[in-house]
Amino acid sequence: MADDEVVVLKPPGEQAEQASEEAKAEAPEEIVSLESIASDGVLQDESIPEPIPVKKSKKKLFIIIGAAALVLVILIVVLLIVLLKKDKKDEIDTTAIVKNIENNYQTQNFGASKIDEMINKANQLYERGNKFEALKIYENIAVYNQSLSNYNLGVSQMKQEKCDEAIISFNKAITDRENTAVSAINAAVCSLELNNTKNFNYYIGLADSFLQYENSSPLYSYYYALVNYYKGNYYEALQALSHPSTDDYKGEYAYLSAKILSLLGDDERAIAKLEGQKVFKADFTLAQLYARLGKYDKARDYLTKASKNTPNIDLIKMTEALIDLKTADYGDAAAFIKDVYDYNASMPSKIYKIKTILKPDLFDVSLAQAHFSDDMFFDRTRRYETLFYFAPYKVFDAKQSIEQIRKGGVSVFLDDTSAANDYLSQSAAASKVNAKLSEAIAKALNYHLKEANKDFEELAKAYPNHSILQYNLALSYAQLGNFSLAAKHFIASYHQDVNNHLSGIFGAICMDINRNLNPKLVEEIGENLENDKSLKPVNLYASLLSLISGNQSAMIRWLEEPKEPTTLNLAFDIIIAKISNNDELMSKKADELMKILPNDIIVNILNFISKNKDQNVKEYAKAIQIYFIDKNLDSNAFYHGADIIKKQYIKLLQISGLLTRERDKLRAELKEAPKNINLIQTLAYVGIFTNDFDESYKLYNEVIDEFKINDTGTLFLASVAATGANKITNAIALLELTKLNDPSAVENRAALGFMYQQIDNIKAALIQYSKVGNVGYNNEFYDFMIDN
Repeated sequence: MADDEVVVLKPPGEQAEQASEEAKAEAPEEIVSLESIASDGVLQDESIPEPIPVKKSKKKLFIIIGAAALVLVILIVVLLIVLLKKDKKDEIDTTAIVKNIENNYQTQNFGASKIDEMINKANQLYERGNKFEALKIYENIAVYNQSLSNYNLGVSQMKQEKCDEAIISFNKAITDRENTAVSAINAAVCSLELNNTKNFNYYIGLADSFLQYENSSPLYSYYYALVNYYKGNYYEALQALSHPSTDDYKGEYAYLSAKILSLLGDDERAIAKLEGQKVFKADFTLAQLYARLGKYDKARDYLTKASKNTPNIDLIKMTEALIDLKTADYGDAAAFIKDVYDYNASMPSKIYKIKTILKPDLFDVSLAQAHFSDDMFFDRTRRYETLFYFAPYKVFDAKQSIEQIRKGGVSVFLDDTSAANDYLSQSAAASKVNAKLSEAIAKALNYHLKEANKDFEELAKAYPNHSILQYNLALSYAQLGNFSLAAKHFIASYHQDVNNHLSGIFGAICMDINRNLNPKLVEEIGENLENDKSLKPVNLYASLLSLISGNQSAMIRWLEEPKEPTTLNLAFDIIIAKISNNDELMSKKADELMKILPNDIIVNILNFISKNKDQNVKEYAKAIQIYFIDKNLDSNAFYHGADIIKKQYIKLLQISGLLTRERDKLRAELKEAPKNINLIQTLAYVGIFTNDFDESYKLYNEVIDEFKINDTGTLFLASVAATGANKITNAIALLELTKLNDPSAVENRAALGFMYQQIDNIKAALIQYSKVGNVGYNNEFYDFMIDN
């Protein structure tokens, strides 16, 4: 979850509990951690409270105290005589009393024995006639007891959140030179809670200087660790906690160790410490720590336990909401936030401030390598994009189109529908429309995809009821990454011709990418496939439906079926082989595809992946460099081809460490041709992945403002660059524009929700989260962190 997040180890509502009722009758008066104090009230006076002097006894006072002491001695003698006459079974076990006091006041190094020693000494002096010295000791006893009262009063005030009053009480105890170190530690904690840095530094320094007088205390290591913790010396504190000066108070040692470990980012060890102790209820803290590790199921389990032990239910709800946002359960997150918002509109932001960020491992080379897995090239969306890339465009007259396009290998990207029984194929307009269609397809196949998309759009407007034209327009949208519009036109194409099975399946795939798959559409496609008697029992279309449903056995049956080696069939075979871990067959199919399209970037990427497996990331990076450095690949495809080309190729270059070289190459080319829109867009995209966010944002602004290119993909990437450049307002505006053309895009709305929540516009954030719902979608670019 976020780099600067501080996990609160003792939030409001979590109370200390005892290991057993026999061992501890009540909660100890321990040093209260910062996190257990609510931040109410601030010291009005920044000055350190003046020490309260101890008044010197006057002569009259000596006489009074002497008389009182004499009476005390007489009483003690009488009590001793009475007690000695009793049976030994009725003797008072002073050792047990001392032990009980120590158990109930864990953080204090005092006991009845010291008072007894002082009284005995005073009595002996008095009996020997040294009354003046005896009276001085009696006075010290009074001062000593006063300091203990001041300390305990301070602890009580601290627990009541009266930190300014607690500081005064602790200061009195310090002035009386008893229990000094512990009082100073607590005074420092109170000062920190009141944001009084001057007082904090004074008291923590005071505690440090008086630690030497606590070296005989069983809690010396704990005091030493506390002082170093509050001074920011975390490793010194951990060292002390790992060498305790007593076998008791293990829970306290573990709790403080866990807090320090969490601050150092060692959440696994912090969790082990907290789960290993039974003194403190740490369910909420454990929920936070597990959430920070991305173990959201465990986090939810502990959050459920914590909800039973805290009065702060709003804190629980907001924590659950953030976990839901991380797991893309946006609908549930919206419900939790709304509950808190309806009660108090300012409360959600008071509990958790968030900041929209870009996923670190996408833009940092070392992180990208550390998190690398070759499966990143075959996640669900990438599989679908690969199918769209190799899917054929449909024409009425393949021979005419091939002659017109004049591009090698074009036939593998064309599907001849001249035999289709539709009104255009039987009319004189067919040849004219096919010519225009061929021109648009030529642009698509020559990597001018956006221009082709505009041509397809014009044709579809001219002939809105033609299935083939709707299909081609949809396919161009899918290759550009606009899956909402692609779904719209694929489904329109399918409903105009239910025998155009590929349109229906591709429409369902686009809906699946946007996490709004319609089960009724899938059912309709399945029924039409069954009713089509021209199809074999095992066929491409049924197998593609199996990819959507995850039916691996059905896909494998298709993999084993003899079939025509079209680009779509081969690409689908490679995907199935990858899913089923059939490495040998995957490599074989990639070789077949290479023979057809040897200079195609995506084909070469698939071929490379099929030949390189089970290597560590360094070896893999070196293999990328060797394979691609001298490849004669078509750069036009990289500059303005399908979205998947840039995505896959950029990722490979990033992992291999070659991306900065590609960026520099693009910069040099742009200097020679400063108005080349394709170079500008490509450099802007690369700049996102090389952390050149300001440059990238400037270039995208140029693309949008000067060249008037405002498709959804460009606007979204511009928002990514704006976010990286900390231009949150601009990013919001750009994302709002993307909704006009692609209202169903999950990441666009989710990112917009994060940003609105960041600027405390909770109502607008709730609208975005509710629109998305619970989708389980893994964002490619956007994330958030806690920014309290």
